[in-house]
Amino acid sequence: MEKSYVSLEKKICIICGKEHETNSLLLDTRLKDSMEKYTVTGYDHCEDCQKKVDDNYIAMIEISNDPNKGYATMKTEDANRTGTIVWVRKKAADQIFNLKIDTPMVFVQPEVVKYLQELQLKEN
Repeated sequence: MEKSYVSLEKKICIICGKEHETNSLLLDTRLKDSMEKYTVTGYDHCEDCQKKVDDNYIAMIEISNDPNKGYATMKTEDANRTGTIVWVRKKAADQIFNLKIDTPMVFVQPEVVKYLQELQLKEN
């Protein structure tokens, strides 16, 4: 495909990883044909994940990274996502983990996902 001096902006959902359009146009101010039809400019919530966040849910994103590697904080690009996402109400998460989570998402180990699934089975 030909390059152009305009492009449609896309973002990557930081929670589910899907690319989504932002309905924004990008313009090369030098008017050089430097851009593809779509340009990914960073992370943002997709519409579906934003609805969950607005409804006071936290995304627990399962990763396979070894916790013994000394990760104090996990960068999004370093997380080895397994594809499993568990949505937990903020209020419930605060009680389950005995701490206040002030972020729309956290990376968790497979053991945490298994624990949350067991809790859900007990409730049903």
